[in-house]
Amino acid sequence: MYGGRTAEHDVTIMSTHSALEAIDYHKYEVIPVYITRAGEFIKGLPITEPVPNDQALKLDVANEAGWRKEPEHSLGTKFQLEELANAKDAVVFPMIHGTFGEDGTIQGLLEVLNVPYVGAGIRASAVAMDKIMSKIIFDEFGIPQVPYVAVLAAHYQDENNVEAVHEKIATKLGFPVYVKPANGGSSIGITKVDASDDLKAALDLAFKYDDRVIVEKGIVNARELAVGVLGNENPKASIAGEIGKKQEFYDFESKFVDGSTKLIIPASITPEQLAAVQKYSILAFNAVGATGLTRADFFLDEAGAVYLNEIQTLPGFTKFSMYPYLWQASGVSYAELIDQLIQLGIAEFEVKSQISANF
Repeated sequence: MYGGRTAEHDVTIMSTHSALEAIDYHKYEVIPVYITRAGEFIKGLPITEPVPNDQALKLDVANEAGWRKEPEHSLGTKFQLEELANAKDAVVFPMIHGTFGEDGTIQGLLEVLNVPYVGAGIRASAVAMDKIMSKIIFDEFGIPQVPYVAVLAAHYQDENNVEAVHEKIATKLGFPVYVKPANGGSSIGITKVDASDDLKAALDLAFKYDDRVIVEKGIVNARELAVGVLGNENPKASIAGEIGKKQEFYDFESKFVDGSTKLIIPASITPEQLAAVQKYSILAFNAVGATGLTRADFFLDEAGAVYLNEIQTLPGFTKFSMYPYLWQASGVSYAELIDQLIQLGIAEFEVKSQISANF
């Protein structure tokens, strides 16, 4: 299941395309369900081999499904959710990043339909997606984070509060800062701000994507690290990777379009720093109640201290994405990773079913 009403719509298609190059077609029958930007569910023909390009995964409604070559979209039929509710031996891989997918919405739908699915459940997805809520929880568990200020649209849009918000940010955080939509991903809507005069424009941009915004203290010359987590009750952490940036921060273009970002795996860090990021990765995973997978992103400052930036419950799976590479370098191939995630989803469904049976 991919696409969706998310700002990361095209990224989900890129991730799906990459996953389809790795899945074991002898073990799994793959049925594509494309969600349009308008929220329409369309089912394509079964996929028996990797598709040639991203564009082929975009489906238009027709009387009969069929694959077409680029640049045309392929064809599919309207998908009725009852098909999932009545399916046997079905498991959904919700390859939808960002809002309306990674935030607990699709997970809630699948829970109502009583269908097993890959990844975190409703609570963990929603909490991890909201950077304000997740930071509150991480603080409770003693996970180091950079100082931050939460800004709500209802408060900021009152002109009487604007100056006070700007002053709070300048006083508590100083500059530079990073202004981010609280619910979002793929670096969409994020701005680096070096002076107070630029705060309003950055906040206005972030509020276009969410009514909750977080402003974080920027760490000068910070290195960016990432750790993959895989599992359910006993999650394991991968080795750490580093994002070798050509620009000041890891933006959308460098992540998914031009491939200009260099992924350095393993990261050149001390054993103590590796142990710390692995420890905090698993602690953050458990703190939000995640299952299946997460990617934890960290900052490493010039003094050698690590700070958790965020976790993602459905990180990118594109050819430029860190998560699958981390596990490949940790001894788990892409095909094995996809298989393990599917089996973890099935296992979690069985656990939930047993709990429900106790009532």
